[in-house]
Order: sequence, then structure tokens, then C-alpha cells
Amino acid sequence: MSIEIQLNPSFLDGSPSNSTLIHLAIICGALKYCLGNAKTMSFIKLAYIFDKAINLEENAFSSKITLSSWNIDNDFKKSLIIAESNRFIDLLTDNSKEIKISLTDKGDIYISSVETHQTFKNYLDYLKKIKISENRFNNLIIRS
Repeated sequence: MSIEIQLNPSFLDGSPSNSTLIHLAIICGALKYCLGNAKTMSFIKLAYIFDKAINLEENAFSSKITLSSWNIDNDFKKSLIIAESNRFIDLLTDNSKEIKISLTDKGDIYISSVETHQTFKNYLDYLKKIKISENRFNNLIIRS
């Protein structure tokens, strides 16, 4: 079974009642704008960025040493499953069994198609400003 998502332009100009499209934009946008030189992102880093971006949390990335606490909730997990099942992302594992995530061409096309819509602008602008390296998630120091 597969799920096909089609964007209705008039729907995107308003406030969607279903936040799934925004969640997909945040996941794909994080993979497009927050990777740096890497080709993949760890599950934990994507979960952190998703939690902070969904709330447009100020100063979530300001500290060079610590990270603020975050939740890996059902919205993130469901959106990750939808993104993977629609081939917007690839879920990969390496020798350490850690899940790594990469953006597919279809996910890149999705981001390109929603970038100009006002509904997604604040979230994508937020993601474009994030500069956080993958190694910050190796030895976590979480502030309360």
C-alpha cells in the first residue's frame, strides 16, 4: 500500500487543517538545508531539529556546548514513516546500526514545490538559519 500526496495550490495558500504537509516540509527541509557537507543526518539530530522547528523555538541552536531538551513524539514518527513510504527520504543503517536519513530527489522536488508558499515560509526560513554539526549529538549535554 502506498500513499500519494498531491498538493492543491488553493489549499497551500491558506492554513492547512492537516499538519502532515508542514511536517513533511520540515523533515525534507532539514535534510536539504541542515546537512552541511554530509550526505546523511542522524535520527537524533533530525528529531531535535523537527521538535525545535515545529515550534519555531528561538535560541534552540544558540549554545555551542549544550542542547535544550526535546521530545521525539508521535507526530515526528508518523511523519517520518509517511516521508519514507512516499520516497521523500531514505532510511539507512550503518555498521553501528544507527539510523541515518537522506533526502531523495522526490523529497527535494517536494521542497522546491512548497518553498514559495506562505504556509511553509517561516519553517523553511528557520531551517535555513540552523548551523549545527552532527558531532554535537555524539556526546549530548542537555540543558534544562
